[in-house]
Amino acid sequence: MIGEEKQISLKYAFDRALIPSTEAVSLGLIVTELVINSVKYAFPQSRPDAEILVKYETSGSNWQLTVSDNGVGRPEGYNTAAASDGLGSTLVKALAQQIKAQIEMANSPHGLAVSLAHVTFSPRPA
Repeated sequence: MIGEEKQISLKYAFDRALIPSTEAVSLGLIVTELVINSVKYAFPQSRPDAEILVKYETSGSNWQLTVSDNGVGRPEGYNTAAASDGLGSTLVKALAQQIKAQIEMANSPHGLAVSLAHVTFSPRPA
């Protein structure tokens, strides 16, 4: 649980993987920023089922990191492209670019999920 005023469960599910230290540092900073954002914005009202999930999945050299919550989601009509980026969003985008990951955001009234995926493609030999 996090905090005394807001009780939020923080859960995680990680695949076993070895990654370079520079990538690990970037992923750690990204997770920290996304979890902080969930704590700050996802649960404006205290609720007993508040939960943040951090998930890291791998398949060969491909991986996906997802930080999701079951909070209020982004406001209806929120336009990510039109929104000015704060320092945290700018940091996450820069770190994702540094580790060659693509960012996707899935928003609903039942929460927000931010995923970063690093997918390598190797064409089949001719």
